[in-house]
Amino acid sequence: MNKRELNLSGMFQTLEEFFKKNELSFNDKPVIVNVIADLKQRNQNISILNEAQSISTRADFVIKADDKKLLINNAIKVSDGLKVIAAMNKDTRLKIEADISRWELNRSRENEIVVQLKRLFTTALPFAAELMPLGITSEIIDSLDSDTSKLMKSSPAIKNIKVKTKQATAELNQLVLETNNLIRETLDPLMLLFKILDPTLYGEYRNARKIIHVNGGRNAKSDTPITPQ
Repeated sequence: MNKRELNLSGMFQTLEEFFKKNELSFNDKPVIVNVIADLKQRNQNISILNEAQSISTRADFVIKADDKKLLINNAIKVSDGLKVIAAMNKDTRLKIEADISRWELNRSRENEIVVQLKRLFTTALPFAAELMPLGITSEIIDSLDSDTSKLMKSSPAIKNIKVKTKQATAELNQLVLETNNLIRETLDPLMLLFKILDPTLYGEYRNARKIIHVNGGRNAKSDTPITPQ
């Protein structure tokens, strides 16, 4: 939530608590009871949407970056190992096919990285036995195939999370706006009845209608309700 939505949501919750505390005063007012029930449901939905839009992809990006770094390290190991074999056998073709640089991989798009590493995997397979004494295991070679696929799968997953959080943010903004309108245009006029019947209760309602302004993690109560009386 942004600061405005936090402020309004806090007021919504305070109103719900006020009505719960004084529910006996409204039992014979079915119209108000229905609006209170609507407010309660909206508060629940706001909480759900707030959780949904607060999901961060930061951890996923960190994991993906670590996986990519490990994968590139493995690729360089395999490339260097193949270059050693090429030099020993004076195999110019192998030397060319094994040529890959960290600089190039770090600056390549993901799909380009996948193509290069899978090609390197295919090149390295016939030399698996010769690479073993160089400390390049079959697991390292296989990672150029299996882990590149995993790397590509993580991108749509992160993108999907972003789409969902963006949608939840839009829905949350709309719901907060509609709930505020419900209070201002429906609940406030209905509660004017108690300004005559029970001024004390009405005063408590107006106090509940005030906003708690959130500033830098500190709360300061506003002296002015969200709408004029």
